[in-house]
Amino acid sequence: MLRLAPTLTLTATLALSAHSASAQDYSSQFADLGISGTVDALSTLENPTPSDRFALGGALFLRGIEATFQERYRTGLNDLDLGIPGLVTDLNANPTPDPFIPDVIANLFTEIGTHMDLAQEAMAPVTDTDDVSVTLDLNQVWFDINANGARDADEDLLPIMVPLFVNRWQVQETLEQLETAGGAPTITFDTSDVAWLQAYTHIFAGTAEMMMAFDPTEIIAKVQGNATTIAELRNGPAPMMFMSPEDEKLADLVTIVLGVLEQQPDPARTQAALADFQAVIAHNLVFWDRVRAETDNENEFIPNAAQDSALGLLFPDNIDTAWQAVLQEAAMVLEGDLLIPHWRTGDQVGINLNKWLNDPAPLDVIGVLAGSDLAPYMERGRVATGDTIDQFDAATGGNFALFAFTLN
Repeated sequence: MLRLAPTLTLTATLALSAHSASAQDYSSQFADLGISGTVDALSTLENPTPSDRFALGGALFLRGIEATFQERYRTGLNDLDLGIPGLVTDLNANPTPDPFIPDVIANLFTEIGTHMDLAQEAMAPVTDTDDVSVTLDLNQVWFDINANGARDADEDLLPIMVPLFVNRWQVQETLEQLETAGGAPTITFDTSDVAWLQAYTHIFAGTAEMMMAFDPTEIIAKVQGNATTIAELRNGPAPMMFMSPEDEKLADLVTIVLGVLEQQPDPARTQAALADFQAVIAHNLVFWDRVRAETDNENEFIPNAAQDSALGLLFPDNIDTAWQAVLQEAAMVLEGDLLIPHWRTGDQVGINLNKWLNDPAPLDVIGVLAGSDLAPYMERGRVATGDTIDQFDAATGGNFALFAFTLN
């Protein structure tokens, strides 16, 4: 079984293939101008090269994450955890946050979606025949979390991004190992990586569309208002009976989630999410086509069969074939050609996800578990078994999550 140290895992996840003697180095721009300043500088170039376009796409991608950090810091959501980059990393607490507003979550996902769209637009003109070679020292990248325009303590890339890639109890150990090793790696991104980043922008954009399809603003406002009223009635902030303040917050969060899912989703948003998730697979296939066509063997991260990985991450033989089998199955699920299993339906009947995404209905948790709310989307046909995922997990020595995140 393949085993990876936390440092190697993080390095592998952050880095991609590095090669080309004519690489353009953008490290100083990120260090001196910050992410937002780099976006501004690259956006004003009159005749951007393919490398400039990729660098701008990367800066916009990072700017989307940075914008969520700034909104969270501004409103005091330093420990928010919604399970996606930008909304999972703990931030230093703002000593004077703005009052919480119900539309803060909608604002976060609007920022993400907007910047992912801009990143896609920036990289769209890059083709297979373009020569992209972008060098970036990740030690020079920082997030302006408090939006003061200066690089302050705890705004460096590594302390912010490490929790996205390792378990919480490994964070400090990983940071110390990376510090000993000289910090984050210097990477040279190539033409293959353009498709890789395009795929990732669609992952974020699709996630944002799904969240906005169930816009939580009204439910948050309702729960917040009720909590305030109850606190006033009991004449104090302390919860009653056996509930701790943390339990009360959890109860409110569960109420919000259930209330959000029971809303009528916006079909335009779910349809846009479907297009984004299909684009993830399309760009990933382009990425692998480009990787296979590479003939060099310089500091590769995701190698083809004739290349070596310079970072020590051991890619199993035929990992591209195994991963594309997973993608093919995912594409069939998104198209509705492969159905999602449900505990009540057996192996001949399943849920047509494509049908739901094109004509969505509310997702009452009890109705979903019982199957009654999903009955209109159930049909006879081939049902997904998850065998390709099991095979990929076996091929990677049980490191499915790491390689799935790396290969997207």
